Amino acid sequence: MRKHYSRKKQRHLEMYFRCLSSFCNDSLLTNYYLLYEFHPIERWLRNHLLKQALVLWDIKDAASLKERIRWLLDDGGRMEYKELHHQLLALTEAARRRYIETAEDDLKHAKRKVVHTFLPQLPSGEIAAFGGGWAIYLSRVGLAYGYLTKEEAWIYKIEAARYIQQHYSSWGEYITAIAAGNIFKSSDKQMTRNRPIINMASSFLGRSTLVKKVVWEQDLQPDKAVSLPKQEQVSV
Repeated sequence: MRKHYSRKKQRHLEMYFRCLSSFCNDSLLTNYYLLYEFHPIERWLRNHLLKQALVLWDIKDAASLKERIRWLLDDGGRMEYKELHHQLLALTEAARRRYIETAEDDLKHAKRKVVHTFLPQLPSGEIAAFGGGWAIYLSRVGLAYGYLTKEEAWIYKIEAARYIQQHYSSWGEYITAIAAGNIFKSSDKQMTRNRPIINMASSFLGRSTLVKKVVWEQDLQPDKAVSLPKQEQVSV
């Protein structure tokens, strides 16, 4: 699959993939990794971003990595988020506030509070951005660790990017959704642990030069002709 993309288009799409997955960490090196890919030597650095991602998702080998990526693309917490979203949407605004204030002992209260906070900004209740963004990020990590081949990583990244584009029509929509998904996943009651991600998402919108260079509607189709196998002539 990857061989059907020219080198120029591969480089262009790799920048797009890095932008899509840049919201999966709050490192000071985020801007650096927008321009450069993870390097295999970085897996030996203690507490590096790569190791943090593996620990976060309990990834120990190629099999567990592929399992997590597949879950992120097939579900990624979307169903649970939408269920809570629809529950809250069925209530009036005043009823929602009372419900959130009086249901603090509920095991899902932290997650419900996140959904309630993002109701105005995310009326669709769609956090596919979370699964797609993390699938790309883990594909990059997996490639650096040797858990994925270049071809396998490319296939996952293309699938994830298509999945994301199906659900969002702009960087703004995507950024809001992945911020909601990250906080939902953390289940942080005070929603403080993921503030760096939200702040980074906000600053990303102001990076006019990067946004102009990496437009939202990227063409994900191959740009090299697929050569079909020659058929032998049959003499009659």
